[in-house]
Amino acid sequence: MKIGIYGGAFDPFHNGHLSMIRGALKSKKVDRVIVIPTGMPCFKPARKVTLSPYRYYMVRAALKDEPDCEVCDIEQVFGEPSYTVTTLKNLRKKKVVSEKDELFLMCGSDILFEFESWYKPKEILEQATLLCALRPGIDEGQAKNEASHLEEVFDTNVKFFKIDGVEVASSKLRSDGKFDNVPQAVKEFIENHGLYCEDSPLMHVSDEMYKTLMKHCFTLFHEMSGKRLLHSINVCVLATRYAVRFGADPDKCALAALLHDCAKELPEDEQIALSAKIIHGYIPGKQILHSPAGAVYAREHYGVEDQEVLDAIQFHTIGREVMTMTDKIVYLADKVEPARHYDDLTEIRRLAETDLDGALIECYCAIRESFAAKGQEIHEDTKKSLKYLLAHRK
Repeated sequence: MKIGIYGGAFDPFHNGHLSMIRGALKSKKVDRVIVIPTGMPCFKPARKVTLSPYRYYMVRAALKDEPDCEVCDIEQVFGEPSYTVTTLKNLRKKKVVSEKDELFLMCGSDILFEFESWYKPKEILEQATLLCALRPGIDEGQAKNEASHLEEVFDTNVKFFKIDGVEVASSKLRSDGKFDNVPQAVKEFIENHGLYCEDSPLMHVSDEMYKTLMKHCFTLFHEMSGKRLLHSINVCVLATRYAVRFGADPDKCALAALLHDCAKELPEDEQIALSAKIIHGYIPGKQILHSPAGAVYAREHYGVEDQEVLDAIQFHTIGREVMTMTDKIVYLADKVEPARHYDDLTEIRRLAETDLDGALIECYCAIRESFAAKGQEIHEDTKKSLKYLLAHRK
């Protein structure tokens, strides 16, 4: 089978990317396209690229119904720069493609003029044939002259296909904040997860913490569902925003928020065993079991040693009588992150613009009303936390 390999940051995925995929398939030069969102960027500062799981699941959403096309997670690994030559070798090594498959590296014709400066270009061409898109307005003669040069230098063949011209660049979309030239599924994904905000909260964490967050994102990618991971990253970003807004420690809030659900998809018996290490005499209810289990799992599996971070994970579901700033921020961010749509969160979100305790009180009261409607009461620790906040309200 002839397989097109199409990699990139896709930050965001736009209609130009879609035109490439459809044009390659329409040309009949490939039978199938494998799209590979970049994991660890090689030539861009990590902070300048949206966290990898966001981009991966965005592309998945965009191409969900696209025929003869699949999205591959082979680059979702921490610590390995996403060099093309490595990815091509890994596709065969991990049997994503077979030894009999013929691989074509899809790219724009502009890549021809910089290809010799790529990491190990000769080895790339031993693994795949260059398949270059010719857009309307491109100087076809110059492109083919450069292709001839590469063919002579590397003893290879360069193939071309034509695509519909779509004038769009990811960097322009991000800077303008207008996402009209993207597939509808991408537009909805961006809106649902609050991507590309002007304040860029994660720019406020330390370099070391950003590296830690990236590492944990890759680990979580392979340990939990996409929906749970996206929720966790949303909470991380919002908690960092709140930390900056209210003078808390961005590093602590970001880390606790990212890992707050780290044990939620573990088997129940494993959660019980983990929670028993810090909760004695009883087993927490199923809905809150993952909180103490998560605190232990974050310490043992993710190497978190900061007790304030571990406490915020442990108390993110029910709170405790005297909440630290980190506790409050992680608790609130978990309840009102942008993809939460189960209740009217408008008032809580409004209060969170200026009044952290006020937002937390409003959130507690909303939960109490929801429980009361079902004939239930909120947890005793939540009652104590609400009472304490009201008593110390300034």
